[in-house]
Amino acid sequence: MPDGQPGQLSGLQNELATPGQTAPPPPGAPPVPLAGGQTVTSGPPPDFTALGSGQAKADFAAAANNRSWQFDAASMDKVIQQLEDSLDGDYTRAQSIAEQFAQVRPPGSDQASGGYIDAAIHSTIVYNQYLQGTVQYVKAYVDALKEIRSAYVNQDQAAIDALRGLRKVD
Repeated sequence: MPDGQPGQLSGLQNELATPGQTAPPPPGAPPVPLAGGQTVTSGPPPDFTALGSGQAKADFAAAANNRSWQFDAASMDKVIQQLEDSLDGDYTRAQSIAEQFAQVRPPGSDQASGGYIDAAIHSTIVYNQYLQGTVQYVKAYVDALKEIRSAYVNQDQAAIDALRGLRKVD
């Protein structure tokens, strides 16, 4: 500052440079990385298909329980199409790139090159698992949206009532 007074910027810098209080993660949050950079998980992997389907139904139930909400098949078709395009485009491209990473060879025969490739292969495996779960989730979400759309188009009141009664998946 021209007048020699400490400004707000230095106070902000001090605040950003000072470690803050860390709260414990909320229940169900992903594991916190350990000091060594590894993450420890336990138990079986989540059922991404059930999570995707449940979340789509919960999102629908939350919207449908709003008194001013009305079903719009054309809008739902657009959302379904966007998600399917993402599966066919973005996710397919990501899977293709991940397959290319899995075929990487060490740049040399030394120990460092071997370590590099081991880390790259491990990262690729973990990424492919993540990608596979994400694809399962989105496909299940789309399938549930199609089920909801069919219930409305066919005016299946029992199915509509059952879908509206669901709660958000945690």
